[in-house]
Amino acid sequence: MLRQAAGLALACAAAPGLAGQAPEVEAITWIVSNTMTVPDGERMRRPAEELTQWLQAQLPGVVFKPVVANAERSWALIRERQQACHAGAARTPERERLAYFTNTWLVPPTQLIVRQDRRAALPVDARGAVDLEALLADASLRGVFTQGRSYGSALDAMLSAPTASAQRQGVFGGDYGSNLLPMLIQNRADYTLDAPNMLVSLAGGAEADMPLVALPIKGASEPVISGIACPRTPWGRAAIRLIDAALGTPEGAAMLRDTLRISLPSDVQRGYREAWDAFFKQRARPTPGL
Repeated sequence: MLRQAAGLALACAAAPGLAGQAPEVEAITWIVSNTMTVPDGERMRRPAEELTQWLQAQLPGVVFKPVVANAERSWALIRERQQACHAGAARTPERERLAYFTNTWLVPPTQLIVRQDRRAALPVDARGAVDLEALLADASLRGVFTQGRSYGSALDAMLSAPTASAQRQGVFGGDYGSNLLPMLIQNRADYTLDAPNMLVSLAGGAEADMPLVALPIKGASEPVISGIACPRTPWGRAAIRLIDAALGTPEGAAMLRDTLRISLPSDVQRGYREAWDAFFKQRARPTPGL
């Protein structure tokens, strides 16, 4: 039934007399930034790859062409209005002006990842949250970040503030920062920003042996909505409608929730259960007005 509905959506998007003569979507350059592998019991899984494969199965008339790209390259393709869609991008007002979005995940807020032996040097409040503005002004600690990546509006503003230390280093990579945590482990940097699931992926289930720890950041307690982004062109709108129609089903929502579940520590999963219930209940339907 789902495949039949998706096929109908494809036909509507391509038909000359429907949907304002929307262009046909035959192929999508599918930009993948998160290549992490996470443990699920005795299995190792790749959430981003599972999303790609699931969508390809639901939309057999569209060829998905996965390409691994970092933030700078990903958004260059969107700005150039290429026939490309970003498989996992944080939604920000600036990006909303460049792309059509459909939501995929409600991700816990970005945290500070720091070497255990540097933890005592961090400026923290009474609740144990890191004062990132004070930390960025501290030249004695080395921070590394993925060049061109958005960490959410609040954190992006802190990172671009003129008071930020010269020790703050932007790093390019093939994806969205899989090279940063190894830099911390090798003592080439002291801290970075990332989602808590990155430690789960790096540890492979052995978090107790990790020399790194994730800490909350003052002023960044709200979860981040992640989505699929396609350029603000007629083709991009046709593509995002197809993708949204496939994901906007109980089956699509269940797949997205499962790939998010395996990526996060069990205590984080428990803390977000109610928020996820509401988010994925809405995700089980097509997005109104898209």
